[in-house]
Order: sequence, then C-alpha cells, then structure tokens
Amino acid sequence: MRYFIQFLLLLTLINPIYAESIEANTFVNAQQERRYRALIDEIRCPVCQGQSIGGSNAGLAKDLREKVRALILSDKTNDDIRAFMVARYGDFVVFKPPVNKSTYLLWFLPFVFLAFGLFFLVRFFRVKKPLVETIDTTKAKELLK
Repeated sequence: MRYFIQFLLLLTLINPIYAESIEANTFVNAQQERRYRALIDEIRCPVCQGQSIGGSNAGLAKDLREKVRALILSDKTNDDIRAFMVARYGDFVVFKPPVNKSTYLLWFLPFVFLAFGLFFLVRFFRVKKPLVETIDTTKAKELLK
C-alpha cells in the first residue's frame, strides 16, 4: 500500500508538467473568430520548423496568436496583419511568401530545374547510339586466321 501511495504522489507531481492552459479567446462575432483561425494557420512560427502558430506551443507562437487576436479586435484587415508580421519577422513568417526580388529564386528556380530536366531527358532519348558496333565479316574472318 505504501508503494501505491508513493506512486500516486509521483503521478500528481509529473502530471502538471504536461498540462497546457487552454486559450480562452473572446471575439465580438463569429466572423472575427473565423478570421483568427484562418490567420493563425497561415502564419508560420519563427521558432518551430514548418509549424503554424496555431499548431505550435512555443512561447513566441502564443505571443503571436495574442497579437493576431489584438489586431483583429482593433479592426485591422488580414493584409494589414500579414504585413505587420512580415515587417517584424520577414517573408519567412508567411507560408505563401510574396513574389519580390528576394524570393524570385524560391518561386522560379523549381521551374528552371524542371525545364533543364525535360531538356536533358528529351536529348537523352533523341540521340540514339548503337549499342554494339557492327564488324565487317570479311575483317572478322581475316582476324581469325
């Protein structure tokens, strides 16, 4: 019985470590909440690897979610909120970066690689080299003598 009580005490000490607080966000209407949900899924967490701020439990992600909520409540548009985040954290923070001088390679390099790949593929199949050179039979007979 003593070990069972110690086990239960140990469980009560370990359990709060994994507990996360539930965010209770209040909005004026349902449209604001839908905008909030859409925006937190569009904005990338600067700390996490490829996660949105909606799916991350990092401290910075929580702060960014709160900032998005505050901007929505202050009647900012979605473009204003994205522009604020990009100005603060760079183009990396949005999952769909804009097309500008710093992102040309990101947008157009895959098409360049595709064009080179197709060019070399067509060139490979168009140029047909004979696999075995044909030898003149008279020369072959002379060589065998």
